[in-house]
Amino acid sequence: MGNGETGLYYLVSGLSAELEHFINTGKRPEKDVGTDKEYHVFPQEQEAQMIKRWTELGMTVAYRRQQVELACRITIVYMKVKNPRTDLSISMIPWFVAAGRPYPIFAYVYAIGHYQRAEKKSLEEAAAAVRKLFGISGFHKSTVSRSLNAKDGFIDDSRHSQPLEPEALKEPGFLYGNPAAPYQPYESVIEQVSELLTACPSIEALKRDFGEKLKHLPEPIRRAGGISYALGGVPDKQFEIIVRSEPGNRKPGDHRKRPPRTRNKGLKPVQRPLKFVDYPQREENRKAFIAICRQAALDAAIRHHQFLI
Repeated sequence: MGNGETGLYYLVSGLSAELEHFINTGKRPEKDVGTDKEYHVFPQEQEAQMIKRWTELGMTVAYRRQQVELACRITIVYMKVKNPRTDLSISMIPWFVAAGRPYPIFAYVYAIGHYQRAEKKSLEEAAAAVRKLFGISGFHKSTVSRSLNAKDGFIDDSRHSQPLEPEALKEPGFLYGNPAAPYQPYESVIEQVSELLTACPSIEALKRDFGEKLKHLPEPIRRAGGISYALGGVPDKQFEIIVRSEPGNRKPGDHRKRPPRTRNKGLKPVQRPLKFVDYPQREENRKAFIAICRQAALDAAIRHHQFLI
């Protein structure tokens, strides 16, 4: 369900080759570097078949666009199918997109998880970790702060009673490479979207229906640890990319006694640059976390009819 919108979202887990490349590398395919090419969610042939069928059923189909940024910025083109008789619509967006947000969903979730798991709570360090891991130069601590507020809304709205369960975490070897999900057969997408748009009288009816179901779910998990509990299935090592040096670390064999340094109280302390784990370790963490979030985002949508944040 959208946040305050008069429509629904269909999360697509199996994407076009170009979008999978963007998610896996943070960049456009080499053939498109330096261009402003737009990327569709479904392959062109599938998309044409879907539009043809929905038009025959009396639905209208329009294209919507949203920019998303990693190491570069791209424009994603997705279909919005509408039943003109009920005004209900369904937008088919990639699993990593949250409407109106400039960054992929896994960037926000990583920032939240890093902040919550860190011994030293620092919005700036959480933002720096996201910038380093995903190459998002514009990700700042203010974004982390807003994300932390957003996760409280998710916990309350969904009445979340158990951790998100990325099923793939249980599969042997998952963290060391997981193939991309296959395309959803477009016939099943056509059938599911058509059935919902035809059978449902309005968005208000859906809200009433799901609202009644949510009333019977357990209390929110805020008392059980909030978002830390919700992301409890994610291993700690996924968030360990900042290297901490021991305080007062000296070179081996240096046992000289030094007098205390005189400090100028008028000078601000120098902020030392953060150190991160090496590139191979970051790449392993990045790819594993993206795969984890793919499963968690779908899990949140299926169980709670909500975006992950």
